This record gives sequence, C-alpha cells and structure tokens, in this order.
Amino acid sequence: MKKVLLLIIIFLISKFVYAQFPPAPQILDKKLCVDTAYIELLYSFKFKNLAGQKDFTEDIRKIQIGNHIVKDFSQIVFHYDSLATERTKKGLQTQNIPTQTYPCELYSDVENHLRKEKYRLMLNAGVLCYDSQWITPEWQFIPDDTIRLSNYLCNKAQINYAGRNYTAWYALDYPISYGPFKFWGLPGLIIKSEEESGLFIWELYKMNKVHSPIYKYKYDKEQNCTERSAKRTIDKMMSSPMSFLQSVGTKMMVRRSDGSFGAPSQNNQQEVYQPIELK
Repeated sequence: MKKVLLLIIIFLISKFVYAQFPPAPQILDKKLCVDTAYIELLYSFKFKNLAGQKDFTEDIRKIQIGNHIVKDFSQIVFHYDSLATERTKKGLQTQNIPTQTYPCELYSDVENHLRKEKYRLMLNAGVLCYDSQWITPEWQFIPDDTIRLSNYLCNKAQINYAGRNYTAWYALDYPISYGPFKFWGLPGLIIKSEEESGLFIWELYKMNKVHSPIYKYKYDKEQNCTERSAKRTIDKMMSSPMSFLQSVGTKMMVRRSDGSFGAPSQNNQQEVYQPIELK
C-alpha cells in the first residue's frame, strides 16, 4: 500500500483534532442505476459522536426514495466527489473534503428488507462494504401530542432503535413512510427525529418531487466485510485515529512545540466514541 506522509501541527491542539480526518473524495466513474427516485428529501443531520464534544458536527443528508430502493447519503461528500471527478477529467488536482460528515451510504431494498452500507474510512484508508441488519421499527405513537415545525403540523412517536431512544415528529399530510437513516414505518413524513440525549438530530428542510436515477457507485479501495467487522474497524478508527492510520500504512509525523518534526507519541489519546448504533 502506498504510504502517505501527513504532517500535523500540534500548537494549541484540541483533543478532537485527531478525529478531524475526513475521507478522500472519490471519482464517480463506475456506477449502476438501481432505481428511479420520485421523491428527494434533504435533512440537516447534527451529531456528537465523541464524548465531551462541545459543538455539533453537521452533515447534509439526501434521501432518494424510489419504488424499490431508498438511498441515504451525504450531500457534502457527493459534492466533493463530483468536483473531484470533473477536475480529474481536466487533469487538475482534486480538493479534499474540508469538513467532517457522516461518511456512510445506505441502500435499503424496501421490497426484500435488505440493506447494504458503504462506510468511508479516514483519508485514503478505504471503503467498508457490508450488509447490515434490517430491523422493523416498533413505534410507540403518542396520541394528542402535536407540534408545528416549519409549517408542518406534526404528530409524535417514539422508538428504541439499535440501543438508542428517539422521538420523531411526523406530518400526516405527507404519507411518506421512509425517512432519514434507518427510520421507516410511520404513517407520515419525518420532519424531525432526535435521540433522547441530543447526540443525533435530523431536521427536514427540503422536499422535492423528482424523476431521477438512483446510482450505486463503486469506489476505489472497497473492502467487503461483515457488519460486525465494520463496526470494530470504525470503533478503532474513531477511538484512536492516529494508531488506526498508522496501522493502514499512513506515515504520521507531528510538529513539536520546538519546531522539529517526529513520530507521534505511542501514548495516543483514546477518544470515547459514541456510535449511532449501540447494538
């Protein structure tokens, strides 16, 4: 594997800096149309996945809903993939993704209750590809509890999903049963969903009727694995980014306070990673 030299300046470093290595953009030249979307939803996704994290990380999630496939992906990552694809065609250097996202694509086969995920690791460490468990949500409906959000009259429902408790607000005026992440089965469109401790929040801000292809892309350095193996790898990466990057062949050097460069300390800080799915 080609080794990458990465210099990290550690003046006034925060404890979260080592987690700020977004994945490299990919070239979108290998794709397969798996369905046609008739609805596209855009959600703001705010999350804190490291213990003690003060500020939210914010991603923009696009949900493409077809008759057979529902695709959930980062619009930010896709934007930089598209830029990289065009710049590569012109022989130009690609731009890095400048911000953190939730770098996971979900393809839900709503007919056969199957789901495939593609999770991008830091920098050029690869893309994990795996089948994930399909869970039928068991919603608890809260009668007579309504609220108006962004001009939508919303009803309330609650659920324990993958070890976390969520409250969802949904609009019966829009009978769309598929929402962000792996939430589905409500009689109306999810306008907002929030984890009980406030770590994960989705909020709808745009909905469009469309007739557009849903593509499944093949990326560089894809690695087929099990869901269990993927979760172990992601946990290792998020808990100890420096050690993880070194383990996949990235040569790390840090700039010390005296201006010299050297290998990072073996006593890397361990972060407490808070995954979106606990089980």
